[in-house]
Amino acid sequence: MSSLKIIAFLGKHTCIILLTNVVPSQDGSSAFHRIDWYRIVLDEAHTIKSPRTKAAQAAYMLSSQCRWCLTGTPLQNNLEDLYSLLCFLRVEPWCNSNWWQKLIQRPYENGDERGLKLVKAILRPLMLRRNKETKDKMGKPILVLPPANVEVVECEQSIEERDFYEALFRRSKVQFDKFVAQGNVLNNYANILELLLRLRQCCDHPFLVISKADTKKYTDLDELAERFLKGAQNDSGCRAIVPPRAFVEDVVEEIRQGTAAECPICLESTSDDPVITPCAHRMCRECLLSCWSTPAGGACPICRSPITKADLIMLPVQCRYEVDAKNNWKDSCKVVRLLATLEDLGKKGEKSIVFSQFTSFFDLLEIPLNQKGIKFLRFDGKVTQKHREKVLNEFSQSKDKLVLLMSLKAGGVGLNLTAASNVFLMDPWWNPAVEEQAIMRIHRIGQKRAVHVRRFIVKDTVEERMQQVQARKQRMIAGALTDEEVRSSRIEELKMLFK
Repeated sequence: MSSLKIIAFLGKHTCIILLTNVVPSQDGSSAFHRIDWYRIVLDEAHTIKSPRTKAAQAAYMLSSQCRWCLTGTPLQNNLEDLYSLLCFLRVEPWCNSNWWQKLIQRPYENGDERGLKLVKAILRPLMLRRNKETKDKMGKPILVLPPANVEVVECEQSIEERDFYEALFRRSKVQFDKFVAQGNVLNNYANILELLLRLRQCCDHPFLVISKADTKKYTDLDELAERFLKGAQNDSGCRAIVPPRAFVEDVVEEIRQGTAAECPICLESTSDDPVITPCAHRMCRECLLSCWSTPAGGACPICRSPITKADLIMLPVQCRYEVDAKNNWKDSCKVVRLLATLEDLGKKGEKSIVFSQFTSFFDLLEIPLNQKGIKFLRFDGKVTQKHREKVLNEFSQSKDKLVLLMSLKAGGVGLNLTAASNVFLMDPWWNPAVEEQAIMRIHRIGQKRAVHVRRFIVKDTVEERMQQVQARKQRMIAGALTDEEVRSSRIEELKMLFK
């Protein structure tokens, strides 16, 4: 549809619902930028928390008389998240980078409390905050929900699991200490994320680490490079951006050598479920699919090149596990506790949602669930959009399928899951706000029963130290970090994880 036709179509309506990632143009030349809107309401506004991204820049360029931001997490990792929202709202002079850096960011990083006091003064006339504890003028809660209880389930590894974990930890720490000694910690951030990823996966189940997904064994890399250089012709006839030959050769060589890559969306290692775009960018498949407004395709989050789902290149893996997991199955400490709880809840007819960051962990969980006769459904990035609706409807209506395995990335935003009253967080996430958003999909309007949240943590492992990182981020958001803690927090957090 041409820009003129889009404008004519939108002009016939008084209310337009538009997804953030539909606004494609950073330079303000799209049809949406040629309309003078009366009011723009940006839902899930934290999606533009990075002001330098093209999505954020495109949102800033929209023209309107009134601008609103709706988000449950306006501040997640640092004060720059808030700065991006002020840029969209055009709050002068605080949407000016020089003012922000001089009067807020630098004072805050130097331990000057006036930086945070100024932020609070800026937000006071702008922000209308409501939470579940907010009360009306009569002193009554504005929202009445059943209680939500959060329990930390501490799991203790078996002797065999512990030996395996400690061996893996020692090897990882040697590599990390080498980066520290060389002063190259942040330059090797993706490799360090890979080391931490393996330790975290080991806490879920050692089989996740004993993997045949060895990138050194890939045999189709020459063909892969040729496909990159030819570019991709998508369904709309737009040719994808062809990456430079030198860049493609670097990417292929990294894959051949098994070099880790950091997902540009979630900032995690891409090792669990990687995908490569025709423009030679590596990222998590679920992260990419969640960025698109339609399941068929969208723009590359890095270069905005148009791509379709069919264009995506999956790294070839013959067998995920080196051992025959099904015929040599052995429960991990987390799996033991999970199965026991699910069996008890099943007798009561209560529904449960099991969240994990690793789809490979769900592949493993299917084995003991089938052995125990526990019927379940699955919801992650591998499920098509059409089938997703079917899965959610079946989970809501079914009397025997009481368990839903759900990816934290796929289920954290935009879903209503009030059919369940039990939440299992199998592995901690770096950003506590992501976990909270997932929980809020269950504990929300429409929930009739008390919600029980269980956070699984393996004792004396990197998971316990990740909880400390989460607590530090929460303190930072509350304004508790001062002095050198802010400037050096990234490196210090990594050092703490490898203690």
